[in-house]
Amino acid sequence: MKRYFIHNAVFRLLAPAVYGVLVYLLVLLVNNNVTQVNDLFSSQEVYICIGLTYLSLEAMRLIIVLLDSFLKGRYGFRIAVQAILTSAVSVILVLTGLSVYFEKVLGFSISGTQVLIFTLLYLVTAVLYNILYFSNFYLQKENTIRLAAEKQQRDVLEVEMTEFRNDINPDLLYESLENLIALMYRDIDQAEEYIDSLASAYRYVLTNRQQELVPVSIELNAAQNLIKLLNEKYFGQLRLESSLDEEELQAMLIPGSLPVIIESMVRNTIVSRFEPLIIRCYLEDDYITLQSKLNDRLITHGNSDLSLARLQRSYALYSEQPMIRVKAYEENYIKLPVIRVAEEIPL
Repeated sequence: MKRYFIHNAVFRLLAPAVYGVLVYLLVLLVNNNVTQVNDLFSSQEVYICIGLTYLSLEAMRLIIVLLDSFLKGRYGFRIAVQAILTSAVSVILVLTGLSVYFEKVLGFSISGTQVLIFTLLYLVTAVLYNILYFSNFYLQKENTIRLAAEKQQRDVLEVEMTEFRNDINPDLLYESLENLIALMYRDIDQAEEYIDSLASAYRYVLTNRQQELVPVSIELNAAQNLIKLLNEKYFGQLRLESSLDEEELQAMLIPGSLPVIIESMVRNTIVSRFEPLIIRCYLEDDYITLQSKLNDRLITHGNSDLSLARLQRSYALYSEQPMIRVKAYEENYIKLPVIRVAEEIPL
């Protein structure tokens, strides 16, 4: 059973007591005036009103529990049936209890005026009780819909993040193999070093496939290794310069973030023997920032834009700060929010 407010043990104990006192005071005020309330107040009658209120609320709660079992999903019909049943049962039980009290304890029958007063009071009680229940019901329904939507969005993001981690990057693989073939005819030792770098690049992808976060220092090593692979095509004109200190190197990033960004910068920038590309890495305003000179190619590399978009959505899972991509003052900036991992406090 869903834990609605009316099923709360504290509410079930305290509400009848408080509401019963209010009912008794209202009955006194209807039959008398304010100055007479203190003189006519009777603790015995207060207890009777509290008992009748408890009987009324519990009966309505039992009806709601039964309707939860038999009228699931039929909300329009459920409202009408519940309102009628709870009102009728509540009034019948209260009037029956009052009749027994008047006849057995006081020794005379209940008057028509008192029947009318208690009928109206407990009809209003039934209406308020149903309003409380249905407001809680529709609030939980709305919250359930929102939670389901957020869960679905999170599942989609997790799938995309998994794809991002597992991406084998075929462009880099084929390009590296072509460079390796050329190197083998020119310098065997250099070709062996190139194979080691290529193996390290894909070993990093496979090793950190199941990791959610890694330190910036490890990401920088992977990025430097990527620079070695790409430099074979770009005549050694690529450089990655880092000004991060030891503490900043311990900040956390999603695995593969820096290699993806650096490859995107390289593939979308004109690089030649006379136009080197220097990428600077530093911390600014709680962002790991990668900066390079703006010298865009005429045609954007499609896969790199897709990878950056997926990376941006992945960071939305871990940080309220967005991943930022800015081109200004002849400079290209891509900023990654530093992810802070809270340490659990031992109990």
